[in-house]
Formats: sequence, C-alpha cells, structure tokens
Amino acid sequence: MTSLVEMVGSTVVQEAVSGAVSLALPSGAEKASQGHLMERLKMAHSELASALERSGKMPIFQASFLSRRTMFKLALQECHDMLYKHKLREDEGAPSLFKKIRSVLPFFSTRKDLLSSSDVARFEWFVEKAKEFVKDLETCCSLAHYRLYLNPLITHLLQGSTLWYHMVQGCETRGLLIEVSRSEEHGFVASLSFNYHHRKKPMKSVYFTLTLRLSESTDIVGIAAKCLQSLGPRFACLAELSTGEVAQISTQLQVGHRPERDALALLGRICRQDPLCCTAIDPCANKVVSSELTHRFPEPVITMRFDCHISASLNKLQRSANGAWPPLRFTATFTPHCSNLFLSARSLQEVEEAIQTEAIDCFIRQPEQTEYKMYWFSAHGGASFIVSKPPVTEIGGPKTRIALKRKR
Repeated sequence: MTSLVEMVGSTVVQEAVSGAVSLALPSGAEKASQGHLMERLKMAHSELASALERSGKMPIFQASFLSRRTMFKLALQECHDMLYKHKLREDEGAPSLFKKIRSVLPFFSTRKDLLSSSDVARFEWFVEKAKEFVKDLETCCSLAHYRLYLNPLITHLLQGSTLWYHMVQGCETRGLLIEVSRSEEHGFVASLSFNYHHRKKPMKSVYFTLTLRLSESTDIVGIAAKCLQSLGPRFACLAELSTGEVAQISTQLQVGHRPERDALALLGRICRQDPLCCTAIDPCANKVVSSELTHRFPEPVITMRFDCHISASLNKLQRSANGAWPPLRFTATFTPHCSNLFLSARSLQEVEEAIQTEAIDCFIRQPEQTEYKMYWFSAHGGASFIVSKPPVTEIGGPKTRIALKRKR
C-alpha cells in the first residue's frame, strides 16, 4: 500500500514538474543562450557609453542634437538598469546546487526573469543610431573650422574665448564681460555681465547680467536688448542707457582666455531643468506655460538679473517720515524656465507694482530691517525682488553722519 502511494505521489510530482517546464520553456527566438544574450547586452551598454563619451567632448550647438543625445542617455540608463537587474539575479543568495542546476537548465527561471532577444536587439538599434549621431557631430565640427560666422563675437565665444571691456573715465566706470562654458545638457552656456557705475549719481548706476544657451546664430547683444526692454516703462531710461552702452562696447571687446566656469553649467541645470522646453522640439505642450515670463524673454534665456537704485521716497509724507534716505538698491532676478511646485496668488505685474511701496512701508515700520524680499512663482517660471536700504550710518544725510562721528 505504501509503495503504491509513493508511486502515485512520484507520478504527480513528475507531471507537475513537466507541466512547469513546458510553461517556463522559452519558445522560438527566446531559446537563444542566456549567456550569449548577456554578452550582447553588455556590448551594447559599452558601445552606447562610448558614443556618449565621444559626443560629450564635441561642441553641440543645435537643440535637435541635444534632444538626440538626451534619448541616448535615457537608453544607456535603461540598459544599465537591465544589466544590473539580471546581475543581481545571478548573484542572489540561493543554494549553490540550485545555482548550478539553473545555469544548466534556464527553464527553472520564469519567463520574466529571462533576457529576450527583442530587448537586446532594441539596445543594439540604439547603438547604431548613436554611431550615426557621432558621425553627424564630427561632420558638423569639421565644417565649423571652415564656416564663417556672421558675428565675430560668436566665433570667439564658440572657440572658448572670454571677451571683456573695462574703462574708468572720471566718475564713470564701464565694464562688460562675456564668458562661455560647455554644458552636457545645454551645449554652450554664455553669460553677459554689464556694469555702469556713476560715483556721484547712483541713480544712473546699473548692473545687468544675462545667462543663456548659445548657438551659432545667437544674437547675444540683441537678446540682451530685448530683456532690458521687457522691464517696462519704469526702467526705460536705464534700459535704453544699458542697451546703447552694450551695443557700443561690444565692438571694442578684448579677447582673453580663462578657465571655464562650472557655475554656469550648474546654473543652467538648476534654472532650466528641461533644456529643450519651449523649443520647437519640446514646446511645453503638457505644461502650464506662464505668458507673463515665457513671452517676455527670448527662448534661449536661462536667467536674467537687473540691479539698480530706486528712490526711497514716493511722496512728501514719506520724505518727512524717513528723513533723507539715500536711494534704495533694487535687484530683480527672472528665471523664465524654472519649474516650481508653489504658485503665487498675485500676478507678476502686481508684484512688480507693489514691491517699492511695500518695501518702503516695511522700512518705516521696522527701522532695523535692511532688506525686503518678494517672490513670484508659476508652474513654469519665477522671479525674485529684493530692496535693500543703505547702512544706518548713511541714513539722514551729511548732518546725521557728522553727529554719529561726534558720538564716537
């Protein structure tokens, strides 16, 4: 009786195993050796990494090339994840006997655990396209040596040069600095900084800096002019002065060489997380685009900062309340493509109109306060405004400063 039970049990087990094997066995192209598929996958991963490394050493000017490179980076990461997942399954802490049986009989793994030839072939397709991409880049780079850019300023920048101008004349100081840095995400990132300082007339002083993605056709001076004009009628005089100065000085720039600023590439990653947003390739179709910023600044602009002085008095009552304050320092920073989780209740125009009045009221109510800040956030774009008052020793005009000196 016992032997009969054992025979029946053995038969049931064999049938169960046979059924499991028939379900788990790969069919058709999936019968290829798992070891061979792993070798192909490793080779695809290595060649993708090599193509990205080679392309990273070449200058990229066009947004379409940046878009293709991003696709290859995503494919490389996906290939890496697949390799890592199957490597873990090979190294998992199973009994050594079971490992040996599984290495000989791969059907002991489920189909989900197996590599498929279609998955490997997909990454090999990416490898072929990546090789074509590198060839296209090499062709563009070789042609660039013979291409004459319409703007010699852009030619110097794309060659990695730094352009600068500095002049002191009487009470006036003028300076213009244009730097460039390579960015894996944005290609070339350029920074234009203009400074005009009048020691006797601080209300005429202005500082302006612009960070943008650079290409062969970028009119950096023209973009700077559009950004300054976007500040509106309140700063029209300073914007016009700065635009004229930048246009004139840009023809007198000196060429120099200095190490690339990694901060420029970092600024691009922080303030424009998606380097292709708002372009023809990725026109932000699925995003809430803020017309208040997106349409105010040209698409290549990453950040803009405008620094000047504003009056500390809006009317006679305030002039009597705060005495004779020197001009307040006003700083506005705009990030047209920065994504934000928190949204402002007020519009950007409302914040711009309120900042001066609210800052002065704050300084009157709280004399110890030295800065007043306001922020504006949208789903796609942001801005910050800072109003700073001069040190206490400078408030109240010459008489107050003399009195403070006597007390000391």
